[in-house]
Formats: sequence, structure tokens, C-alpha cells
Amino acid sequence: MTASSMMLASARPAVSLPGDWRNVARGVRIVAALLAISALFSSAAAWGWNTGRLPAPPLAIMLVIFALTGMAVLLDLSRLGSGAIMGWALASASVAMAAFLWSSGSDVALQEVLTRTLSSLQLIAFVILLADPRVRRIARGAVVIASLAAVAMNLWEITHPMAFSMSLGRSAGFYVNPNITGAALIAGMLLGLPAVPTRLREPYLLLIAVGVFTTLSRGALLCWVMVIAFLIVSRAVRGKRLAITFAVGVTMALSAAGAMLASGQLGYLGGGAEQFVRQRLAIGNKEQLGADVSASSRSHLAMRAVELFGERPVGGHGTGATIEWSEPESTHNIYVRHLAEYGLLGAWLVPVLLVLGWRAAPYQRHTTGDAGNADVRVATARAFVVFVGLWGLFSHNVLDDAFVLFGVALTAALPVAPAGDHQ
Repeated sequence: MTASSMMLASARPAVSLPGDWRNVARGVRIVAALLAISALFSSAAAWGWNTGRLPAPPLAIMLVIFALTGMAVLLDLSRLGSGAIMGWALASASVAMAAFLWSSGSDVALQEVLTRTLSSLQLIAFVILLADPRVRRIARGAVVIASLAAVAMNLWEITHPMAFSMSLGRSAGFYVNPNITGAALIAGMLLGLPAVPTRLREPYLLLIAVGVFTTLSRGALLCWVMVIAFLIVSRAVRGKRLAITFAVGVTMALSAAGAMLASGQLGYLGGGAEQFVRQRLAIGNKEQLGADVSASSRSHLAMRAVELFGERPVGGHGTGATIEWSEPESTHNIYVRHLAEYGLLGAWLVPVLLVLGWRAAPYQRHTTGDAGNADVRVATARAFVVFVGLWGLFSHNVLDDAFVLFGVALTAALPVAPAGDHQ
């Protein structure tokens, strides 16, 4: 080799080391995770597509996220996340496909299979993306921002009724459905709490509480109370400081509400809307509460699903059966929905996912690079499992909601054993 050729060889850039590729993979994961939070977790993509403000449907964004996930895997095969959660996702999709064989075989049933399969693929993608603890740290911060933005939208909707919501007197933001909004705010509260500085945790919980309250979702309000109690018992938040913060917050909120009523900005709450709000909050006499059609209809739907399970307890009536039945809506309960559609074949899906999440939570202590205190991460992870278990009593779509799937990946989809900086 001549001297000139040796000089040229030494001037060439060195071949990238594995660590360099890992950093590139981390960057890809961060981009994909932020895209998932800003578009899917927040429901901005669905709202934008449905209102004509976005040119592409949410599925297009999902495909981009899937592509970025595949790129991250090719660049760094060492970070794939929990095989147990991935196995559960594949099992969930398999059960939906199998139950389609004895379903009606209609387009509605086929759409349900596609939806549930797509949800399983989303979960697998989120598991892979969040296998890097530093990506989880950034994701938690992004969730905090998305949650506070959702609260701001809910507050704005108080004086601009039905700007997003489909129900007068209830805020919803990009989620449109107030019940889903309440659940998404609770998920954001738990997933983002480790990233919130200790001194700001109680104010953060208060702001989320205000956002949940504006939805008037009784299921969400109950879930919020339960997870807050869990966090206090787990010492993830300080009970006394939280009580003081809430006392001050409630006083300020009542003062603001009084001023808005006096100025006429809440005039739309008069008449039938006021009675509706009183029913949602269980305020009034027995006759008024007895007129709550929503609560009674949900009980009827749940009992109807149980009857279907009794007719075919082994395999159920097939995927989509509670969508196509003669009732005006589905079960509002994931447990009885699985009983009616899957029978014993798929009744285990939610309980097993909850067990996997609960067992994975302690591994949050072994992570390096993730946000917040290890004990807080463990407490919020288990509180999230409690939330999902409770919310399943009020929603039949809990396993299709992006904020739930992302939360499962963020809190429960850790590798089983510590391995380098994965844990």
C-alpha cells in the first residue's frame, strides 16, 4: 500500500460501532413514541380525520409507527421488551380470529376481527418501542404534556359547550366521548406521574381531577377515587398535602363556577341539561335518580350478555356478536362482552393481562434511565393495573383504546429479568 493510499484510508470515517446503531435505534423509538402519544394516545388523529382536518386516517399513522418499530428492531435486536405481553397480544388476536369462525361472518364481525388484531399489533409495537428506559422517560414527559393539554381543552369546553363533546354539559376534547376522555386522563395521570417533580405531584393530580370532573363520567370519577386511594396507601403521594391541595383547589373552582354562573356563561345548564347533570352526579331525589336511563340500560346490556354466555358457554356466539345483536349498543363491560362473544375460550384474556401487569410492576425498580423514583414507578404501574381492571367494568373497548395499550407497554412490558441497561 502506498503512502497516499494509507493517508486516504486513515481519512475515511470509522465503521459505526454497535453503540452508534443503538443510539440511532433509540432516536427512532423516541420519534415513534412521540408520534404515538401526540396522534393516538391523545386521539388527535381520530378527531382530525373525522372532522376533515387531517388528510390521513389514524391507520396511516399506525403504519408509520409500525415501520419505525421495524426499523428500531433491525438497528437494535437487544431491546424487544416483554415476551409475555407480546404472547398475550398474539393470543388475543388468535382468539378473535378463531371466534370469527362461528360468528355471523358479516362485514361487522370481520371489522371487529380486524380492529382487535390491529390493537394487538399496536400493543406489540408499543412494547418494542418502550423497551428502552430512556425512551420511557421521554414518553412519560410527553404524556404529562398531552394530559394537561386535554385538561385545558375540557376547561375551554365548559364555556363552549359541545365544541368537541357529543353530550351537552360534558367536556370531551379530542376524544369526543366524555367517558373515554375521563379514562384517558386517568391513564395519563398514572403514566406521567413519575416524571412530575415531587413538589408538583399533588397539583398535577388536582388538575387531572378537574379535567375528569368536567366529563361527568361516573365510571371515570369512581376509577379516579380508587387509584388515588391506592397511590396514597402506596405512599406515592402524600395524603395530607393532597388533601390541602384539593381543599384549596375546590374552593377556587367553586368561586370560579359561581362567577361564571352569575355572568351567564353557564346558562346552557338550565332546564333539561341541569337535570341531566344532577343525574350524572347522583344529586337529587329518588325519582330523579330513578330516571337515569344510562345506568339502567347498562345493567340490562350486561345481563343480556350473560344470557348469551349461558346459551353458548364454551365458545360464545362469535366475534362481534354484541355489536350485531338487537340491543342499541354493546355491553359497556369488557368482561361480559368476552363471555358473550368468546365464552370460556376467551374469558381469561383480561384477567391474565392484569396478572401479567401486576407481576411485572416490581421490575420498575431495576430500570436505569427511566423517569422518577423507583417506588413511585412501581406504585403507579400497579395503580394502572387497578385502573384497567376497574375501567373494564365500564367499557367494552378497553383493550382497543390506544392510551390503555400504550400504558400496558409503559408499565408492564418490561423484560422478565434485568439485562444491562434494559432494566
